[in-house]
Amino acid sequence: MQPRAFSLLVVGLTLALVAAAWALGWWLQPVYGDLTRLGGYAERDYGWNEPVSEFEPLPSSFGEWTQPVDILVIGDSFANLRPAQQWQNHLVARTGWRVHTLDVHQVDVEALVASRRFVEHPPAVVVWNVVERNLADDHATYARTCGAVGTGLPVALPAPMAVEASAHPVSRPHALFDVNPGFARTWLHRAAMRTLFEAQAGNTVRVELAREDLFSSREAGTLLVYADDFRKAGWSDEHLRRIRCALSELATHFQANGRTAFVSALAPDKSSAYRAWARDPARLPPERLGALLDDLAVPDVRLDLAVRDAVASGVTDVYMPNDTHWSTAGHAVAAQAIMERLLELRDPTADLTAPPAVARAAAAK
Repeated sequence: MQPRAFSLLVVGLTLALVAAAWALGWWLQPVYGDLTRLGGYAERDYGWNEPVSEFEPLPSSFGEWTQPVDILVIGDSFANLRPAQQWQNHLVARTGWRVHTLDVHQVDVEALVASRRFVEHPPAVVVWNVVERNLADDHATYARTCGAVGTGLPVALPAPMAVEASAHPVSRPHALFDVNPGFARTWLHRAAMRTLFEAQAGNTVRVELAREDLFSSREAGTLLVYADDFRKAGWSDEHLRRIRCALSELATHFQANGRTAFVSALAPDKSSAYRAWARDPARLPPERLGALLDDLAVPDVRLDLAVRDAVASGVTDVYMPNDTHWSTAGHAVAAQAIMERLLELRDPTADLTAPPAVARAAAAK
């Protein structure tokens, strides 16, 4: 074969392979969820089909803390992943409370409580919002002591007053330029592993559900969960004791000023939220938040109960079908539960007529 012809053949084959990968990537649809990405599942089958709500502009704030707030949220991806969709925005819209969120993985607690911002403008409450599966590992460093915290401080929040916040529906992306041709190779490999060897591939576990009305995806009768959810199956009573001690120590740090209350809002794993509706519940690890929170010394929101009730009532996409995190429905459930718990803990001597700071600021403009 002549060199020119050989070169043209190579270029032609390369272009054909690229085109095929792009076409397959388009057929799979742009990757959005962490579970579809890790497990090599097609978004066309497992992606959400009900729109989610995104706020613009954001009524709450994220990142560097620069302004006084009523509520300081410290959390993992359940509090930080997609700021425009987060429960904090729903909470602000319902109450007018000023809310700012920090990433728990970037927070030094001792440095934070000693900071000028915290000392001069302490928030009324710190909400500790982290997910179930990481509790044993992420809280080991805090469990140095296990002193009694008591019932904690009353929450000195102003009376809630709804404010106007703009939220608009957003559909799952289908843009041609968002296609990820490299994912086609992942999908081919992991689909082959599942088909030929019935092997779970990646870090995603697929479980059949007994109901088909809990997700808006095409595969609504199937549950995708994160394999790391299974780590909690190995927790002992000692693990639970250490987590309780860690939360108690955190409360002690934040409440030392006598003005900031500490409240935990522990998010259940997706596997815990849907275990009761699995066709074979034994394929999923048992939830552990119930046992942990029954003896917790600090006040908790009990998101596990709120989420369970929402799923039981048939709310669609409490968690995204293709992701470990909440969809709009889940964020709304969390916001409502957190609001109700904070109102229960609110100082009854607070000025009931003073509007929240967000509303005051808006009125002053």
